[in-house]
Amino acid sequence: MEIIVDNFKPKITRPFKRKNEYWVKLITPDGEYIMKFKTPLEAEDAIYGMLDDLQVYGGKVRLKLREGNVIEGIEVLDLYKPSAKELLNEYFTD
Repeated sequence: MEIIVDNFKPKITRPFKRKNEYWVKLITPDGEYIMKFKTPLEAEDAIYGMLDDLQVYGGKVRLKLREGNVIEGIEVLDLYKPSAKELLNEYFTD
């Protein structure tokens, strides 16, 4: 199943071991998604690579899901990267 999520800004957990795999949970207001990796290094690369930008800025993504909200593929369609001025305004008004 493929879905497109407009404002995807997940909170990301640290990788944890489960059934000889390393899982990372992506928690959004709509629900939880799981990404599975074979090694902890792959999981860390994903977290500090693409997922880090999504966690900070958010974006529009296409998710390929299988049963149980397991993400098989993730494609970033648009990354909402605000300007420095917008970031400062958001930081000082909250």
